[in-house]
Amino acid sequence: MTCSTYLKCSRLFRLGISLPLFLLVGCLASGPESDSTSGLSQSSFDCETDALCDDTGQSYELVFADEFDTGTSPSPANWTIETGYGSNNDGWGNNEWQEYTDSPENVRVEGGYLVLSAQCPKAPCGIRDGSITSGKINSRDKFSFKYGKLEARIKPPVGKAAWPALWALGVNHPEVDWPRSGEIGFMEIHNFYSDEKTVQFMMHWCDEARQAPDVCSYPDGWVHEVQSLSFPTSLGDDFHVLEAEWDEQKIVGKIDGIQYFTLAIEPGAMEEFLQEFFLIMNVAMGGKVANGDQPPDGTETYPQTMLVDYIRVYQRASGT
Repeated sequence: MTCSTYLKCSRLFRLGISLPLFLLVGCLASGPESDSTSGLSQSSFDCETDALCDDTGQSYELVFADEFDTGTSPSPANWTIETGYGSNNDGWGNNEWQEYTDSPENVRVEGGYLVLSAQCPKAPCGIRDGSITSGKINSRDKFSFKYGKLEARIKPPVGKAAWPALWALGVNHPEVDWPRSGEIGFMEIHNFYSDEKTVQFMMHWCDEARQAPDVCSYPDGWVHEVQSLSFPTSLGDDFHVLEAEWDEQKIVGKIDGIQYFTLAIEPGAMEEFLQEFFLIMNVAMGGKVANGDQPPDGTETYPQTMLVDYIRVYQRASGT
């Protein structure tokens, strides 16, 4: 594996995806002279491989990808559709309003996108009474990863009380409860403690050295780090490329090529992030985070729909 390898050309060009600059620099620096009109040497592509390089010369292999361009529902080889109100019917620990279902109205593949849609077709829209439904999928027991690069292209919903998210939990969850299992929030958007122009990247974990007076409760043991980036216009106006780079030393978060999150991993206090994680995507409504734990007031609008163009995970190529 060398720095002349890249993602399959056919997939990238069909989707009209441009690679971030940092992924191009290392491969171009040591390669043949670039075409002055394109800025990219033709020989820097090898269309028979699924790999990319970073600016240190490290090669990465594509280990997971879903382009959502076949079928009418998420591939059962990659995803499980979650249903219900949470294990205790408590709104997934956040007093959220929605019931997750496997209905195509809430979860489907259509037009080359994964569609996750919160619906309330008939008012009044209440709290866990079946009136509000939505979609949630996870890759538990089907795909998990430890370290690498994640990339997803998403158009999020940004309406009142909507809470779209791309995130991950440690593979020991639910046997090990949250936040002891660790959580990486690659993208969260909501309109109560934040706004539709702001994206958040966050991490949750349990610091055993801070277990007093209660075990792993905030602020005694439950630790979270949130960093955000605001844009001049609504994030719901278009698709955005979300990225994360994770190794044993740190996690970095980006949106549209802009780095806005970085956190060093302290091995003694953050061992949660030295294990494998599985992926989750969903659109929640209301609850503690997305609506300050206030009930619906009738001004919320539906549907609130998240479109996912693709999600990909890369890991370091062996032998490089």
